[in-house]
Parts: sequence; C-alpha cells; structure tokens
Amino acid sequence: MLVYDQYLYEEKPDLDDDVVVFHAGFCSTAPNYSYGKDTRDYYLIHYVTKGKGLYRVGNTLYHLKENDGFLILPGSTIVHTADKNDPWDVCWVAFFGREIPKLLKDAGLDEDHLIFHYDKDDFLEKCIKDIYNESRNQKNTAYIKGAFYQFMGKLIEQQQEQRRQKNREEASSFSHFEDAMIYIRRNIRYQISVEHLANYLRLSPSQVYRIFMANTGKSPQKVIRDMRMEKACEFLAKTDLPIREISEWLDFEYPSHFCKQFKNKMKMSPSEYRKLHEAT
Repeated sequence: MLVYDQYLYEEKPDLDDDVVVFHAGFCSTAPNYSYGKDTRDYYLIHYVTKGKGLYRVGNTLYHLKENDGFLILPGSTIVHTADKNDPWDVCWVAFFGREIPKLLKDAGLDEDHLIFHYDKDDFLEKCIKDIYNESRNQKNTAYIKGAFYQFMGKLIEQQQEQRRQKNREEASSFSHFEDAMIYIRRNIRYQISVEHLANYLRLSPSQVYRIFMANTGKSPQKVIRDMRMEKACEFLAKTDLPIREISEWLDFEYPSHFCKQFKNKMKMSPSEYRKLHEAT
C-alpha cells in the first residue's frame, strides 16, 4: 500500500494563527487495513474517494462509503478500517488554529456530528491534492491556506443550502398543517379520513401523516378524533341538546358508538361529563 503524506513542518509548529495547515495526503488502502488507536493535538478530515470502510470513535461505529467524509478531533482515540471486499481510497488534510472551531461549526461539524457527505463533484479531493502538491513544491502558505478555505467553504456552502432546504420544508409542512386544521374545523361534524385530507391538500396519505407527526407528535386520525371529542364536550357543557342529537350532528351511526368513543377519551360517559359541568 502506498501512502502519500506531505508535511509542511517536521513537527507541529507553535503558531497562534487563525488557520494552520499541517499536512495533507492520500492513499489507496489494502483490504482490512486499519489505522488509529492513537491521539493527536490537531484536527484531521478524511474524505473517501472510492470504496468503503469503518470509522470508530469510542463506542460509535460509522459505516462510510464513497463521497463520505469524517472529522477526527484533537485528543480523540479513533480507528478507521478499510472494507475487506471494497477497500477505500481516502485523502486527508490536517489543520489547527483559532478560527477552526467556527469554520467547523459553520460546516455542521462538531463532536456530535463527525460525518459529512459531498457528491456534487471532485472539488474536495482537488483542494486536498492542491494542498499536497503545493506542500511538496513551493510551500506557499498563502496558496495552501486558500485551498483549505476553499475546501471548508464548499462544506459550509453545502450546510447552508441544507439548512435553507430544511427551513423551506418546515415552512411548507406548517402551511399544509394549518390548511389541514382549517379543513378539519370546517368539517368537524363529519367523519374525516386521512384520504379526505390528502385529496384536499393534494398530497399522499403518507405525506399527511408525516406533516401531522412533525407538527403535533400525533397521527392525523388521533388529532381528528380529539378535535371531534372537544366539539362534543363543548355541546355537552354549553347546550342542553340531547346526547342522541349531538351524536347525530357529529355523524355517528349509533349513539352507543359515540358514547363508547367519548368514554374512551374522557374516562367518563357523556351524561357524567354534562352533570360535572352543570355542577360547576
């Protein structure tokens, strides 16, 4: 197995800069090749350009493949191992400095988020190889830092787009949820199904289910049942309508069915609920 690893300094320099790139490299690994169980006092990012492998941090094991990347934090004990059937090719860059924690945070990387995926093009690999080649030749630190900032900038750009997409989805989800709630309130006296909501919103039943779970933690069926029982409680507490008429208004086929659902929800019968509120 050939390893190409170029250091800018013979040992980690005592520099207090915003960003210091320490070394960079790449290799094609042998099946089951494993490395780690040591610690370092700088950051490392590895990016998988081919194949598969494992990354272990403490008791957490990540299964990685082409276009995945992983962050190694200073002081952490890790092991990474190439797959036995499809061993990976990886490239890496090592770095430290005052600005690094913020750059990593902006890229969505920290001790709880050590993995990323980038598959748009070969930009990340090119940045690392540019750092490697410049480290071997002129050692122009401005050029090397520029390539590193481009590398991190691409990860930050991707993270920003993912956040924008998530915000758009959440806004769309909330808008659909509000529309669904309006539909339910307007049709509360009828037996509303998830299919009714899906047709109204022009979504699939599974999308409606996910929207309700995201906004309420409940299925749409449970939200509808709860709202219908709330309407029944309102009738019982504020009107003298017979229970049979309330049942009919809410489109129950039989009053007994209504009473059973009401008792399951409220832990008392409709007549008991009415008496309780008459007493108050």
